[in-house]
This record gives sequence, C-alpha cells and structure tokens, in this order.
Amino acid sequence: MKRKMKHLLLAILLVAISTDVYAEDGLSASDLSLQAGDVATLEISLTNEMHSYKAFVFDIQLPKGVIITDGVFFNSSRVKDPDYNLLVSQVSKDTYRVLWYHNAHQSIEKSEGLLLTLILEGTKDMVNGKKSGRLISNFTNTYGGSSVLGFVDDTNMWTYGYPDATFTLSLSGGTGIDDILVDPADASVYNLKGQKVTKAGKGVYIINGKKILNK
Repeated sequence: MKRKMKHLLLAILLVAISTDVYAEDGLSASDLSLQAGDVATLEISLTNEMHSYKAFVFDIQLPKGVIITDGVFFNSSRVKDPDYNLLVSQVSKDTYRVLWYHNAHQSIEKSEGLLLTLILEGTKDMVNGKKSGRLISNFTNTYGGSSVLGFVDDTNMWTYGYPDATFTLSLSGGTGIDDILVDPADASVYNLKGQKVTKAGKGVYIINGKKILNK
C-alpha cells in the first residue's frame, strides 16, 4: 500500500512539473515605438522547451493605422536547413495571419529566443497613444476537414496553441485626435463654437485645451 501511494505521489509530482514547464512555453513580442510615416521592428520570440515544431500558424492583431510591410524574416538559426516557407496574409482589417512550414519537414528544435522579425509601418490615420497588439495561436481553423491549432509538433500532430500574448505600441505623429472617452464632470469641455457643455456627445470637442474626437 505504501509503495502504491509513493508511486502515485511521484506521478502527481511529474504531472505538476510538466504542467508548470508547459505553462512557461509560448509566444511573446517586444514593445515598440512607432511614428506615422515611419517603420519600426517587431520581434516575436518563441519559447518551446516542451516540443519541437515542423510548422506553425498564428494571428497578429494590430491597432488602427499600423500595418505589416513586406519585411518579414524568420530566424533561420532555429533550424538546421533554411529550406522553409514563410507566408503572411491580411485576414481582416486589423489582423494578419503568419504561416511557416519546413519543406524537408525539419523541426524548430526545443529552445527559446527570437523566432520572427516583422517590419511595421505607421500610416497617416494612426491614432496617437499607447495601444496594444496581440498574438493569437489558440484558435481553430478548418483545413481539409480537420482542425488546425497553432503548432505542428515532430509527430505531425497539431497541438493546442499558446495563451494570447500582448505587447505595447507607443504611437505618435498620427491624427493628433485620440480616440478616448472623457468624463465631463472631471474636465473642462467646450464644443467647436467655444461653448462650454456639460456632456460630450459624439464629435470633436475641446477638452482641457486639447482637441478630442469622442466616438
């Protein structure tokens, strides 16, 4: 009985350790500053100490006025043979999908560090301020009648994606009209005629000396 209990406790400990290690794996991205009409580098890292991968797909959500240019690069030091395909496509107004796979079925070995480098550009309709971007790998997409989930491991099985990862973009030089909500009770609010108002509806107002677009 004591031997069975000892083995059970050992099994629980191993599961706990495995769960903890897996929880630390995932995608992450660097914070960055970007001006309208300029470009900046977004670095995406992968920690995969639990699995090696032959392919992956994930989405990048960006704030209004920020786009991905043609400059997208995979860190080829993470595979032995640089015979791979890297595809980036825009799937919605603010979301891009990144797909990578190796032509010779080589794997991204268990490791951590830089995975991709992307060049972001700020357009003229970019809204100033600190905004959030998001990496999403935990989604389901139908392909050939099967579910596609994030990453393909070295057994050719799609695995569940990692939790979403967020990063901060400090944007400047855009419209100069920030999309924010303001409580008129705590601010000096005027309409464009110079009249003080008690409630800011939809439109452009002067709030504490700054022109604000209230949506």
